[in-house]
Amino acid sequence: MAALMLALGVVVVPVGASAAEGDVGVEGPSHSGTGTPTGTKRATSALWFNDGLWWGNLWDTASSDFHIFRFNAATSAWVDTGVATDTRSNTHHDVLWDGATLHVASYRFVNDGLPAEPNFPSTMRRFSYDPGTKTYSLQSATNINNYRVETLSIDKDSTGRVWATWQQGNRVYLNVTGTDGRTWGTPFPHPASLSNVSVDDSSAVIAFGPGKIGVMWSRQLDDSSDGMYWSYHVDGASNTDWTTPVAAVSGQRSGDDHMNLKWLDSSGGRVFAAIKTSFTSAAQPLIQLLALNGTTWSAHTIATVSECPNRVIVLIDESAQRLRTFATYPKPSGTTNAGTCTSSGGAIYEKSTPLDNISFSSAKTARIVDADQYVHNVTSTKQNLNSAARGTAGSGLLLLADVNATSRYWHIYDPSGGGGSGGDTTAPVVSGTSPAEGATGVAVTADVTATFSEAMDASTVGSGTFTLESGTGAVTASVTLNGAGNVATLSPDADLAAGTRFTATIEGGSAGVKDAAGNALASDKTWTFTTASAGGGGTPETVTLTATADSYVAGTSAGTNYGSSTLLGVDKSPVEVTYLKFDLSAYAGRTLESATLQLRSAGSGSKGTQNVKLVGVDTWTEGGITYTNRPALGSSIATFGPTTANTNYSVPLTVAGLAGELGQELSLGLDTGSSDGLDLNSREAGSAAAPKLVLALR
Repeated sequence: MAALMLALGVVVVPVGASAAEGDVGVEGPSHSGTGTPTGTKRATSALWFNDGLWWGNLWDTASSDFHIFRFNAATSAWVDTGVATDTRSNTHHDVLWDGATLHVASYRFVNDGLPAEPNFPSTMRRFSYDPGTKTYSLQSATNINNYRVETLSIDKDSTGRVWATWQQGNRVYLNVTGTDGRTWGTPFPHPASLSNVSVDDSSAVIAFGPGKIGVMWSRQLDDSSDGMYWSYHVDGASNTDWTTPVAAVSGQRSGDDHMNLKWLDSSGGRVFAAIKTSFTSAAQPLIQLLALNGTTWSAHTIATVSECPNRVIVLIDESAQRLRTFATYPKPSGTTNAGTCTSSGGAIYEKSTPLDNISFSSAKTARIVDADQYVHNVTSTKQNLNSAARGTAGSGLLLLADVNATSRYWHIYDPSGGGGSGGDTTAPVVSGTSPAEGATGVAVTADVTATFSEAMDASTVGSGTFTLESGTGAVTASVTLNGAGNVATLSPDADLAAGTRFTATIEGGSAGVKDAAGNALASDKTWTFTTASAGGGGTPETVTLTATADSYVAGTSAGTNYGSSTLLGVDKSPVEVTYLKFDLSAYAGRTLESATLQLRSAGSGSKGTQNVKLVGVDTWTEGGITYTNRPALGSSIATFGPTTANTNYSVPLTVAGLAGELGQELSLGLDTGSSDGLDLNSREAGSAAAPKLVLALR
């Protein structure tokens, strides 16, 4: 059996002598007396991480109510704190820890397809936390609405107001507190006409931004406008002032009432939604990951109908920079009812993907398996995992699920996190600098930048750990970290002295800069450069950058993403457009003297001429761009062609068009007026063939 489980990619966790052969995970307390205690529609969360510990909202069979439980990682067991969160059985809950206050929203639930029912209050209880005694105390209890609903979720905006959403009377409803976070107003429907939904639809709310609260809902009216819709509210605006809904996905059967939302806190507007569709053909997606980047949604298949997944959630592991999804799939071989596709449950499996290149393979890892019974309804936390910035550094992963037949909780705890890869214990390195080591003729107006191998903890990167000095003393300057967290820029308060040698230093060690997981730069990074003499030209610095993202889009397959392809297509008929992205963050304040785009043709050359154009929007992603959501091409900065197969090309670019791009990302697009298409190598074809940008800088 052990060999069989290893062959399946199963992580077997010791659970003691009473564990059945084939079990994965740990059997927890009984929840006899209440049904489906971890919820059913995935909009809600039952766990949270606080004060270096995991906590959960679990049913206590002895007292017949829900309590706050503390997770003992050493024994992999739940400890009842005795603090009640709801005395009612058969309730579902959404738990929010905001760093200071615990919010527990509780509601009596109706079954699938039944309307909301009045005279059953949904409540929110708020608890304070004492780190000295590691105990929670009730602060207040108020009513959100007066309805029994299918699902209800909460989140808190930047002004301190807590929002809630649910479906009632075939409309998406909302309510919000005052800035005290506890005094609820009057529930109201979302103002858009597209918020009229079926009795089987639901909604979920999430804070993102900064400064916004978003709501997603399913719409299943059996017409072309069906799908998953998104709208947001700017913090501080009128309660009913919401943006016009947009469809994250649309079309008949493209949505269902299962959704789970997360926000990548460090990246502004990136929101992720794990959803279920209503498709029925074997090759169609049954669960998907919807990704919002700026204003554009993209869809990525997690698993198809043939894989029989259900009840999906998504977690963001910030230290590993991975999206981790968990869902119910058929049970593995060697267990009772192995391989059975049923809505009653199965086993909990994980599929994960890098954040910067979303792509889910068919491979998955078993996380919770009861060899004898079905497991279902996995839940975890609203928080991002292993995030120093969000108070979850070292959290690892904790999942909680339900075995209905035995009325037992099951859980899995992975202290390393990192998508099963052991977590992030690797020290960051400085992978590039500008000016480069030993550079001469550097402009006196230049900023100094350092590119790190991974995202850094912003609180450790500043004027105390990134310094610049000459023989006459330190240079007064400000230090900033870019949005992605991997490029630090030192901006002198005044022009540098001409004809002078400068030394830049980034401090390492325990007092120096650290990555997002808390790993320190191993030792000081020091480099020197010399500014141009007064009136002197100096020698330009040449840098070669490999594309950080590339893909092409095709008009004949408008919704298909080709980000993993080794080829890039450029054609007029059928239309194919190539997109390239380069990171110029490290070169703010420099003077661009020349720029050359290096490309290699693949197995197909072209008799036509291709255009290189600026792209004004940089929010597209390699794993998300399609013909449908492609950004518009701007002005042309080069042309090249005709071309032959398997040949290297250097294409000079117009410098004037690129000067304003230094210090940020640069996106380029390639199109053509020729029907004789060109195939180029993408970065997936290998570093030697990958698109590159060569810059001459002062």
